[in-house]
Parts: sequence; C-alpha cells; structure tokens
Amino acid sequence: MRIRYYYILNISRVLQKKGIYMIQASELIHKWHNVVKSYEVKDLDEIIAEDASFSSPVVFKPMHGKEVTLMYLYAAGQSFNMNKFKYTKEVHDGMNSVLEFETFIDDISVNGVDIIEWNEDGKIQNFKVMIRPIKAVEKVQEKMIASLESLS
Repeated sequence: MRIRYYYILNISRVLQKKGIYMIQASELIHKWHNVVKSYEVKDLDEIIAEDASFSSPVVFKPMHGKEVTLMYLYAAGQSFNMNKFKYTKEVHDGMNSVLEFETFIDDISVNGVDIIEWNEDGKIQNFKVMIRPIKAVEKVQEKMIASLESLS
C-alpha cells in the first residue's frame, strides 16, 4: 500500500511539472463559495495557504503571507454589500479560477473579478481582485480603509 501511495505521489509531481494537475480548480471552487456563503473566518483560514499572496485593487503591490491575505479578504467582505453580492460568471483552467462578480456599495455599482490560483494542496495560493468603474474603486478604497482600521 505504501509503495502505491509513493508511486501515485511521484506521478502527480511529474504531471504538475508539466502543468497537469490531478485535481482541477473547478473541483476546488466550492470551498471558496462555501466561505462566501458562510462568511466564517475559520472557514477562510482553512483554505488559504501559509505562503499566500493577495493583490488588492487599491494597493499597488501584492501582499504576502496568510495573515495579511486573511485580513484583506475579511475586510473586503465587510466592505462589500454581501446581500447583493453575486458571482455572474466563472472560468476555470487548470489550477486557476476567474470569477466575475457584481454588487453595490452604498449606491455605487461594483463590477469586478476575483482571480484565484490554487496550490496542489487545494488551498488558495494567490488571490487577486480587480474592480471597475473608477467610482467603485474609490468607494472600495474608502470602505477597506475603514474596515482595516476597525480590525487594528
């Protein structure tokens, strides 16, 4: 049994080096959807990799580490109107997911995408958020600052 496990593990590593994964993003995305529905920090903590990075639409360079990624994702959830938040499209390719979303913050319509890269352990390795129009970016920045200050 042990030999079989190592054989499968080695095959998996060889395939990953070639960009072929035994598990695909489309099989992992339910983890993220569960977090969005429950909005439980514990659930979020379970799906973020230790060396994750987060790219915000209002910060100009990626932030690295699980703690900062958790903090920004939690603050984003507090900033968005989650009652009106909905994903409208999803595209999955290999270990990557792109999810288009719509919501409102105050009276500003927000349209954006979440770009998620999963690792071989089924955890989020990179999370990037892009938002439009400019009024929405400004509103998100305002709300994120207030939310992050309340977490400090």
